[in-house]
Amino acid sequence: MTKKFSFYIFSIISIVVFALPALAYDTKRDTVRATVMYGQQTLFDQLAYASPERIKEYRDSLLSLDRIDIDIIDQLNLMISISKMNKVEVASLIDSLFEMNLIPYALINQINLYINNHPPSDISPIDLMPEFIVNLFQSQFPADTFYKDWNTLIPHPYKNSLSNKDTSVKLILEGVLINDGFVMPIENDVMTSSFGWREGKMHSGIDLDLEVWDPVVSVFPGVVRVAKYYGGYGRVVVVRHYNGLETLYAHLHRFKVVSGEKVETGQVVGLGGSSGRSSGSHLHFEVRFKGLALNPAHLFDFNKREIINAEVVLKKTPSGYAALPKGVNMYVVKKGDNLFEIAKQYGTSISKLCELNSIKRNNFLYVGQKIRII
Repeated sequence: MTKKFSFYIFSIISIVVFALPALAYDTKRDTVRATVMYGQQTLFDQLAYASPERIKEYRDSLLSLDRIDIDIIDQLNLMISISKMNKVEVASLIDSLFEMNLIPYALINQINLYINNHPPSDISPIDLMPEFIVNLFQSQFPADTFYKDWNTLIPHPYKNSLSNKDTSVKLILEGVLINDGFVMPIENDVMTSSFGWREGKMHSGIDLDLEVWDPVVSVFPGVVRVAKYYGGYGRVVVVRHYNGLETLYAHLHRFKVVSGEKVETGQVVGLGGSSGRSSGSHLHFEVRFKGLALNPAHLFDFNKREIINAEVVLKKTPSGYAALPKGVNMYVVKKGDNLFEIAKQYGTSISKLCELNSIKRNNFLYVGQKIRII
């Protein structure tokens, strides 16, 4: 997209979001003013002026039917989620819709009508940080707003240019789609190897103990991007999720999905094994954003078998992203601090601090370093 065209689109979005006088149209919606429309088609004429509560009621009535149109349900969920967005987030969403190969004008019209009657909130200083809203309604692949690429041959095909301009990214891990909650990839939660440096090499995931033929499931809903034998991973499945993350399941014995297949939370993607570079049966599990590995322990509580928080901010660092779930507490290291004293001060253990921060007991702490304590 050229800069000139991007500026044109942004100007249109600004008019839409901030409800300035704009294009008018003379149709049965003659009570609506200052609303930008692209043609006259909308998704739900009967919901043009409905409140979020009315939209929820309509969605729930459709869910009670024997046959459910998932596309319509997803569109209604989007309308509901807009009620919680601020102006910047709505503008980002509309911008992502204009980036699609097949622009969904009916959906954009529906959003325009809604925000004209239910203006989004003003933004606070904290909302001004760079953030992205995942486009849930691209024509085929999840989170295309972030990636704009779909490679079925290589588990990690992304270049550094995809993330090198990021400073922070906010993701909503669950609660946006129906049945988008987190589940553990396997029943067993015994971790045999953690994230971080191991024997002089970076271990970009965690290893979970399993037996051959144990089912391995997708932790979130999404679409399978890779399902093939690949080098040291052996039989590996990569799923891109609607929340923007990608998860990887390696050393499988059998595949249960194919590339391009939609999967739900908890759906079996493969059977455990020891294929590839593996010394015994186990699951190598990775979580990545834009190809960069995240520490799964910073996103998921494996003891409670749940996510730490539905909202997480990924702070860009020189080596990748630091995952900061909403509600986590950070301690800034001062002169003379050590792990024992920090653990004692906050009623935790050195082992827990090391696990949360992917560090070892003998790691050097430097003044100004941020240590996650909860």
